[in-house]
This record gives sequence, structure tokens and C-alpha cells, in this order.
Amino acid sequence: MSGAAVRAERRGDLDALVLENRAVSVTVVPAMGGHVAELVDRVGARDLLWHNPRVPPRAAPYGAWFDDWWSGGWDEIFPSGDQGSLHGERLPYMGELWCVPWSSEIVAGDGEASIVAHGFGTIAPARLERRLSLREDEPVVRVAYRIENLDVRPLHFTWGIHPAFAVTSAHRIDHPGQSMLVGASSDAGMGTVGEVYRWPDLPDLSDPQRPGRHRDARRVRPREDAVFGGHWAIDLPDGWLALTDTATRRGVAVVFDRSVFPHAWLWQVYGGWRGHHHVALEPWTSHPMDVTAALAAGRARVLLPGESLETWAAFVVYGGLDAVSGVRREGDGFTVR
Repeated sequence: MSGAAVRAERRGDLDALVLENRAVSVTVVPAMGGHVAELVDRVGARDLLWHNPRVPPRAAPYGAWFDDWWSGGWDEIFPSGDQGSLHGERLPYMGELWCVPWSSEIVAGDGEASIVAHGFGTIAPARLERRLSLREDEPVVRVAYRIENLDVRPLHFTWGIHPAFAVTSAHRIDHPGQSMLVGASSDAGMGTVGEVYRWPDLPDLSDPQRPGRHRDARRVRPREDAVFGGHWAIDLPDGWLALTDTATRRGVAVVFDRSVFPHAWLWQVYGGWRGHHHVALEPWTSHPMDVTAALAAGRARVLLPGESLETWAAFVVYGGLDAVSGVRREGDGFTVR
């Protein structure tokens, strides 16, 4: 195969679309809230996304508890993370769009192929459209987004891109931020909730006999450590997050429009949450992710009646690196260094 193309296939009882070229392939299941079930580095012969070994992909009923239906992969969290409420109605946990079916279409031509999919909010009068595109044989999944407020009232929201990646203890996390806020922690070794620390020097208070000890937060811990933590990058000077397998020297960078996503949530699960092992690198419009709390903090986004928001992101697969010091968008291309 040369160039980019889209093909249809079945995943269990669900229809799926596979967007692929020689470098990468992406599998979308529209009935699962536009769920991205696979992101495969074809050169490295590895699916980069994490898959829940106990929960197969399946379409969830509206209002289901996200964690209990989560099969892994990549979802869109809108109009709120956590729970939150909108116009007096309680929103489903982790928003509405992951648990409603989306519509989709295939667009191809001029060396580019795309899957264009969209879903509607139920409580939130909103439409989110996402276009995933591949060009020729580039190792870059380009993402174009458009959110439209269909209401006659302003729409306050928070929104996060939620990809969960498979990891080993050879993986390393990099990003350009310095100030990190601990939002969740299973124990003192993953930080103290509410604490701000300087990346990557995470204070480790798990051993009272060794005060002042720090851990390198860039290093993924083994599953046997049985810990987890969620940390906010609250001062990103640039819009990128990277995860590198130092054993194979291959990885993926999530690149995004920092003017829309000024924060990032690093969900680090090292055996301590339901026995899983993964890292989610999530660009967010706001922190906290609960829209009610973000609104109270003055950090929720808002769309006026009839207004829309357009933005972009990209997933860049790379090789030959042990760590990432920067991702540069040059014209219409990306350079990972």
C-alpha cells in the first residue's frame, strides 16, 4: 500500500473505519462516541494505545459510569470532566460525547484520506466534529476540531483529549512545563494533593526516614509499584506532550493548539488503580476538569449562542530518540527533537 486510505471493517458487533498509510493506522468506532480504538506505529509494529484487558470495546448506554465501561483507547471528554452540571442538570461522568453514537463519513483525494465524525450533546446543546487525516506516508495523524454552540444561551464547558497509552517501565514522559499541581495521588510517593512541584522533581514522602527525597516523574514506574497519580501541567509554554519507549527508541508526541489547550493532565497508573498500567497524556482547556468547579475558578471556556470554536491537534510518531526536548511545528510539518 502506498499513500493514505480508509477501509471499513467490523470490530465484534460494531462497525469500524481504519485510516492507514505505511507509517501509521488509526481505527475509529463511531458508535462508541467516535472512540479511537487503535493507533498503530506500523514501523515499530506496536499499537500505542492502552487496551483494558478486562473490558472489551462496547457501546455504552447514555449516562454510564465511564470507568466501568472504559476499554482504553482515545475518547473526547466534553462538556465536562469528572461530573459537573449544566443549566441545573447533572452531567454524566466524563461528559456526554463518549457515550452517544457519532455519525461518520470518509473523505479522500489528493494524497490525503480522512475520517470525519461528529456527535451531539444531549444535555449540552452542542455539536463536536473531529476530522482525522493522514497524508501520503507521513507518521502524523492530523486532527481538526470544531465545536458549535446550538443553544440560545452561552455554553460553558471544559474539554479534554483523552488518549491512554500502553507503557512499560522503559517509557519516559516529556513536556515543556515546569509547574505541576498534584490533583490525585494514591500515596505520598506520587505527591500530596494540592502540592505544586517543579517538573520533573516530584517530592517523594513515602519513606519518613528519608526526608527531602525526590523522584524523577519522567520515568514510568513498573506495575508492581501499585500506585497512581494525576498531575496538572499548569504552565505549559508550548503545546506538546511526549511518551518515548527508551528500549526501542520510538514514541509518540501529542501536539496541540496551546491557545485552546493551555493545560495538560498526566494520568499515571502504575498498578494502583484497578491493577492497570498506562499513562494518559491529556490536553485540556481548563483545570479543574469539572465544568462547575472550573467556572467557579474562572477557567471554564464559553461559547456564545451560535458561536463555534475551531482548533487542531496532531499525533506524531517518531523514532531514534531516548527523550524529547521539543516539538516544532514548521509550516505544515512537525519536527520532534
